[in-house]
Amino acid sequence: MRFYKDKVFWYIFAALALVKGAALLGLFYWHPMGEKILAFPDSLTYVYPAQTWLEYGQMWEAVTAAPMLLRTPGYPFFLALVQTVFGNMTWAVALVQNLLSLALLIPVYMTAEKISGQNTARWATLFCAASVLYFSLSFAVLTEVLCAFLLAWFVYFTVDFLLKPAGWKILLSALFLAGAVYVRPAAYYFMFASAIILVCFSAAKLVLFSAWKLAALFFIPLLVFVGAWQARNYVQTGFGGFTSVGAYNLYMWNEDYLAYKYNLSVPQAHTALENSLPPGFNALPPADQARLYKAMAKPLIKEAFLYKLSRAPLWAMKTLLGANFVHLSRLLTGGAVPEEELDGQMLNHTTALHENWLKTASNKLLFVAAGGEVFLLVLFSIGGFVLLWKTRRTETFFLLLYCLYFWGIGSVFFGAYARFRAPFEFVLCIPAGAAANALLHYAKQKIKR
Repeated sequence: MRFYKDKVFWYIFAALALVKGAALLGLFYWHPMGEKILAFPDSLTYVYPAQTWLEYGQMWEAVTAAPMLLRTPGYPFFLALVQTVFGNMTWAVALVQNLLSLALLIPVYMTAEKISGQNTARWATLFCAASVLYFSLSFAVLTEVLCAFLLAWFVYFTVDFLLKPAGWKILLSALFLAGAVYVRPAAYYFMFASAIILVCFSAAKLVLFSAWKLAALFFIPLLVFVGAWQARNYVQTGFGGFTSVGAYNLYMWNEDYLAYKYNLSVPQAHTALENSLPPGFNALPPADQARLYKAMAKPLIKEAFLYKLSRAPLWAMKTLLGANFVHLSRLLTGGAVPEEELDGQMLNHTTALHENWLKTASNKLLFVAAGGEVFLLVLFSIGGFVLLWKTRRTETFFLLLYCLYFWGIGSVFFGAYARFRAPFEFVLCIPAGAAANALLHYAKQKIKR
């Protein structure tokens, strides 16, 4: 059944729309922090290039007149479009992102229905609608909701292609993946991973579509669309990469180790790393800056390897089971902390929990509810992957690799937390829906007996 013919889908959609509408109105009219509640430490790095694009026709690095390299243009362009249509780049962004998170239910339903039928699709939609992560990130000037929306359509068209190959499906899949890469560079390397996966499926006759056609309709369009931005970077700055954020993060990735080694706070370690850069570093060409970042990062990474290895399980669990609780609490309870303390807590740099946010009964209840939702989703999704493996092995394998990629890439550094689950949480909803449907069917059979 098509989603638009399913009354249950529309019941879930309407209930979520009412909750989101009430939350948006409540935050707009009554939240004590006003529009500041939408701002994260990273928000300025997207807002500023959007403003410079509107005013000067070019995207510049935050608070400079240098061409933007650290960020990619997808989200700044989205912000500029919202500004053009609504004349606002704060509450209007929250409005549009809430609409996108509502629309996210559509590809989730359609993908689940293709793989495991209508009842699974309904449960998957319910899991996605109940997501505390997507709810909270809809009220943040950050890339995650837009990226998840684009990736959800990429997943749908890829799964549909695997079930019934057609050239237009894999081409649309490539276009949505390219859009996601422009919004969030974490998807960049999945271009190559997905191309390899599809070629392997073709070689193993798991999908009846030639590797040459896959290259022509999937991989080459990806290279062309993504390569256009890399060409822009090289022409304007001499830096041929897609973004400089990889080199920057490779160096700053060592903040947690320095904080541990010298008994510093993470912000203090960040400042120490910045001060260690050679004089005149900011005046160097971007390509030279990237080379220096990598060169200075190598000895630190080598020294910190065992420490980071010991922390990896914590980072992985923070990404998989985190509830984005600090931001959620600020949204729903109006909590605030001094600005100098907020950055580390919003990003949850080093600890699994922030105990100072769990002192009131309301926050404790909210934490249990949010954490319980995430835990149930993950638990059901594990069971669902096992069930789907028995009936839809090729499609399930693709979804599993997709989740493992984004889980892995979002869990490899100390800043790992719930926000980095956004690109794959909607996929977890699909096997979770299959598990919930199977559990309900089992319960009905037991009652009949």
